[in-house]
Amino acid sequence: MTDTIFPPCDPRLIEAIRNTEAAAVIAHRNPDGDALYSSLAMREVLSSLGKECLLLNEGPFLRDDIRLLEGEFSAEADKSFIERDPLVIILDCSTEDRPGTPFIPLKGLKRIVIDHHSSGVPFAEDGMSYIVPESPSTTLLVDTVRIALGVELTERMAGYLYRGFATDTGFYHFLTERTAPESLRKAAAFTEAGVSPYDVYDEMHDGRKLQDLKDTASMILAAEPHFGGRIITAYQSPEMMNARLSDGVYATLLQAEGVEGIIFIKDKGDSLEIGFRAKNRSTLDVGAIAAALGGGGHRKAAGATISGLDPGKAKGMLLSMVAAALGIHTGE
Repeated sequence: MTDTIFPPCDPRLIEAIRNTEAAAVIAHRNPDGDALYSSLAMREVLSSLGKECLLLNEGPFLRDDIRLLEGEFSAEADKSFIERDPLVIILDCSTEDRPGTPFIPLKGLKRIVIDHHSSGVPFAEDGMSYIVPESPSTTLLVDTVRIALGVELTERMAGYLYRGFATDTGFYHFLTERTAPESLRKAAAFTEAGVSPYDVYDEMHDGRKLQDLKDTASMILAAEPHFGGRIITAYQSPEMMNARLSDGVYATLLQAEGVEGIIFIKDKGDSLEIGFRAKNRSTLDVGAIAAALGGGGHRKAAGATISGLDPGKAKGMLLSMVAAALGIHTGE
């Protein structure tokens, strides 16, 4: 059998979708593009099969590029919908707490989980998960499920699938020699269905506020190198809590000579949101570090939230963890 990064889905998962009349689709709170676009794509798949679908997400929808999607999602399922015993389809979540409050009244219902995170704890019955850490995005897994269900690819569906894939890979930047061939073949199918990569890129990147660009520049200017420039730390104050700023910070700092990873500390006032990115050539597994902090993600992109530390002490702790992971014995 040909080696593939998209193995077949368990037949039990496919049958669960075929046999349901209604489904609640939910992705992680504080959603990103992959979470929301995989949800929207799954709704298209379910609708093609004649299933009723309710999209749920706790939010918040902070990023400029996803704010317009908020109207597609509900914060909770009403009692009458829950009484219909819908199938719960959980997307882009590696642990049971990630879907947030909308999932709480649904916990007793039959569920399936479709996810691509390398860290986490399985929280579905045997055969009811499709978890593929090698997949660059959850939307590509939704596409694999679509194919297994025999659902025809429509232009609208392809648009959602492509957007989640493009945003979660930084428009292909995070693809590897292993993941690129099959992933780009899927992307080619989406473009053949009518998606314009040029238009999607402009949609995702144009129209940023000048002040946001200035704030991004100020964070880059204040960034600090550590361990001979192998690691760079950046800080975002509570006054700059536009989540979209992080994209420009990561993209720019990862271009620095000799850098292996970025630690981005976002101060939310009552807690610190920590973002990690690592270069593909580095041995640094930021997903493991995030998991140790109660977060999660991938080997090269992950995050966690911590409380009880000021930004300075948090930075020292995080640098110690990264130094240990890289085998660096000269502390700062």
